[in-house]
Amino acid sequence: MTALHRRIETAFNKNGDNSAVLDAKGQSTNYRDLANIAGGLQHTLIDRSVSVIGILSTRRVEAYAAVIAVFFSNLRFVPLNADLPKERLQKITAAAKVELVLCDESTLKIAELIDLPFLNMSEAISLGKCSELRFNAPTDPSRIAYQMFTSGSTGEPKGVPISHASLSHYATAISKTLDLPQNARFSQLFDLSFDLSLHDIFVGLSNAGVLCPASNIDLMMPHAYLANRQIDIWFSVPMLAGLAVKGQADRAVKHNIKMALFCGEALPSDHAAAFSRFLEPGASLYNLYGPTEATIAFTAKLFEPADKSYSTVPLGKPFGDNLIAIETSSGEVVEAKENAEGELLLAGPQVFDGYQPATGSSVFVEHSGRRYYRSGDIVRVIESALLHVGRKDNQIKLRGYRIELGDVEAAVRQAFGYTNVAAVLLGAGETRDIGVAYESARSIEDVARINDFLPAYMRPKHWLRIDKMPTNINNKIDRKTIERMSWSD
Repeated sequence: MTALHRRIETAFNKNGDNSAVLDAKGQSTNYRDLANIAGGLQHTLIDRSVSVIGILSTRRVEAYAAVIAVFFSNLRFVPLNADLPKERLQKITAAAKVELVLCDESTLKIAELIDLPFLNMSEAISLGKCSELRFNAPTDPSRIAYQMFTSGSTGEPKGVPISHASLSHYATAISKTLDLPQNARFSQLFDLSFDLSLHDIFVGLSNAGVLCPASNIDLMMPHAYLANRQIDIWFSVPMLAGLAVKGQADRAVKHNIKMALFCGEALPSDHAAAFSRFLEPGASLYNLYGPTEATIAFTAKLFEPADKSYSTVPLGKPFGDNLIAIETSSGEVVEAKENAEGELLLAGPQVFDGYQPATGSSVFVEHSGRRYYRSGDIVRVIESALLHVGRKDNQIKLRGYRIELGDVEAAVRQAFGYTNVAAVLLGAGETRDIGVAYESARSIEDVARINDFLPAYMRPKHWLRIDKMPTNINNKIDRKTIERMSWSD
């Protein structure tokens, strides 16, 4: 049994009457009831003899119960996003070898399209199919707890399997690093298919916290959400920090939070400083960093006044047993010491063992007897601060989502039949969006066709028809020139 299994079992056993989930309608589900719902699902999974479970639910009691049921059944779960096109959901479930999909009343119609056996958890709960949760645990912590699918440059989603050992290290180490309080109210703003949601669930519940799932309206009015739900521990992408500050304007803050955490993309220092007005005196604001392949987050940085001198808050230091190094432009692997610059390398118990299915290309490098994961992030060390400089590849972070621009290009080619296509990131700050330039004699008449191939967060907002795709001296697409062209919506 991992340390995380023990922490969550203890939280359920000691907090039966305490709230575990408080939804947008003010309805509370206590730890005892959540355990019974999860127990009912657990028995169903055992009866059906399945190993890989797709969970098509988010920010609901059903989603949390499903995660807990699978977690304590020594099975693997794959979060599925209901906003994904049917074709992409089918690719993910096939690649992950999903045998059963757990859905809720809001995702039932989507589940029917996936062509796999499914169970409507909402119906099962309404019929009182609850049972005592068995707090089983994997005898081998290296077994896979969950598998996330991220954007892939070839147009195929990449499967990232994370072990129980990696998940346990993250949840226990980050709780210790942040010195999280017990019985606090945790924000829950992420979709289940975004791995930061697993921080909310596993860190929140292992600290006997209350998960406060946000409604879609809450996501548009985060300042009202944090006040109405009396949030103690805030965790979001940086964009929501700016949105919350704008929504509050110059009005007095109605509720102060005990801690703020940000992750998913670079945190602008001015966003961090402005959001600090929501903190109670002495409260902390942290910038977390980490790719999906390194289990949710890998480093943490307490925001301090000196950080305002940087455009984005530094990435901080690895916590727990995590390790970092830097590979310079010359290929030399060095310590993250003063003036070092290059690709950030990650090693330790949170780093995954490789993509499933295998992609055919290595993302690891050996150094001093350790295997490091190539993050693709370029960093520079200045005055002991680890600064994010940019990306080595064609990957971007947009509103917290990791997106391969090559994935967008592949979808455009498939949807419209073009050969020469280039996806770029346009704008700055909160106005950033994806633009696609395509080589054609005629303009696309119906860009909405892309909706069948890409989820909403990956869809281009700007389109540009050009007669001939610009290239550089190496005959590669000149993306810088494309970015400088005149764009329209």
